[in-house]
Amino acid sequence: MQNDNVISVSWGDHLTFGEGDGVLGTPMAVARRMARWRDELSAGALHWRYLRAHLEGEFYAAKGYRHPTQKGAENIDWDDLKVVPALAHEAGLKAYLYVSLFDEGWPLPPEEVREVSYHNEMHRRHVSWQSNFSREHPEYAVVDREGLKRQWGVLCLAYPDVRKHFRKHFTKLLSGRNFDGLFVCLRSQSRPADFADQFGFNEPVRQEYLERYGVNINREDFDLKMWRELLGEYLTLFLRELRGDLKGSGVRLSVGVPRGDVLGPPLSNATLQWRQWVADGIVDELVINQNSSQCPSMWHQLWPMHRGAGYIQNHLTGHSLPPLTEHIASSYGPALDGKAADLMVARQWSERSVSQEAELLGLEKVKGMVFSSFRFDNPAALARGNWRA
Repeated sequence: MQNDNVISVSWGDHLTFGEGDGVLGTPMAVARRMARWRDELSAGALHWRYLRAHLEGEFYAAKGYRHPTQKGAENIDWDDLKVVPALAHEAGLKAYLYVSLFDEGWPLPPEEVREVSYHNEMHRRHVSWQSNFSREHPEYAVVDREGLKRQWGVLCLAYPDVRKHFRKHFTKLLSGRNFDGLFVCLRSQSRPADFADQFGFNEPVRQEYLERYGVNINREDFDLKMWRELLGEYLTLFLRELRGDLKGSGVRLSVGVPRGDVLGPPLSNATLQWRQWVADGIVDELVINQNSSQCPSMWHQLWPMHRGAGYIQNHLTGHSLPPLTEHIASSYGPALDGKAADLMVARQWSERSVSQEAELLGLEKVKGMVFSSFRFDNPAALARGNWRA
């Protein structure tokens, strides 16, 4: 079988929940697992999601608790961003740096809030993390129409300074390292919006809509479809700018999206202009079928008491979406026909199925699938449903 699959490696999950080589605690352990990914999962590339301990941010914990990612990183004395690409190339794999765009974290809520509203009951209820940029610039978080509520961790790309921040951050992480590509994931672990069109009324959006259409979206009735498309334009603008930053470096740009034409839960109905990204050569790879509501490693449900409503397409429920194979055949395949971009299908949230995987690979334009390294490497932890006892 041709090695076209991708392995998604959430290193923090390995360090927190993994066992034996599945901890990925040493370069030798990583090398041994890479060989297994290549030989048993037909992997030709990996997405390496580095630790939040590497990021410029703050960990928060209630009394008696400690953030598991911070604890898991304690004994790491090697630079994964340099070591991993070298090991991957020795194993015949390409290495992509995995970064997130809508996942800047949040301050620790008060105890009375955490009792009824939490990210994850088992290991993210009494701890949190927030990037310094998000913490120092709360005005950049997406805001509701009244300007009173913000969705922490999700920054508004209408601000040039926000786009500049992410571009600078991503290119800095790549600089001096030998990654073959950059994987920009649009999943978010932030608390879901209460309703799909709740956020996206930041001042630059209001001003642009007013200039284009003569309507103040914060005070007057407005066209929801045009507003959603405007929000989508800012994401496209960011990716186009990032593509320009990578030009000449040889670094490929891969983007992970939910299935459909809107960002969907837990974010918004902002339009996903993926057809334009493909047509204009902005992206080299499009990874579809991403899911923000479930941990891809342990399958814990995230924010189980908050799902939100009002999505015009919802990949969690299938609302207004055809089945996956039909969707690829009718929409993604034709849109990518004759284009240079590759199409990958994320499978981290699905049980392994030889027949289903063969059916997907049999579809025109599907190059490969994306699997979770953690779920392959740590069957005992999966059976137990929690981290090491």
